[in-house]
Amino acid sequence: MAAPGPIRAGGVGDIVMYPMETNAAMVQLSEAGKAFGDMWRTVGPLLAADEAKVGTGFDELSAQFRKSYNDIGTKLKELSGEVEQNLKAMGAAGNQIVHQKVELSQQQTAYLRQIV
Repeated sequence: MAAPGPIRAGGVGDIVMYPMETNAAMVQLSEAGKAFGDMWRTVGPLLAADEAKVGTGFDELSAQFRKSYNDIGTKLKELSGEVEQNLKAMGAAGNQIVHQKVELSQQQTAYLRQIV
């Protein structure tokens, strides 16, 4: 990526993109997804094993807690399983946008040099 400095889109709300920094942030986003996925593959089964060992107490508070936990636990497990894929996809999309922005800026600069 050959963009030495910020890319400014003047007159469009003063949008400034720092391609190198933005690209680095998108790489970190993807890496965070991988780190979460690696951790979830370890923690998820341990959590499930611990949950299987725990019964519901006999009092009403324990029963209410278990019902609430079970209601959100399934969705939490489902969403946790998707975090890695989603963060990697967001990082990849962000990198694509950075590359497109740099390419467009270079094309516009080349065009302006031709007409001047």
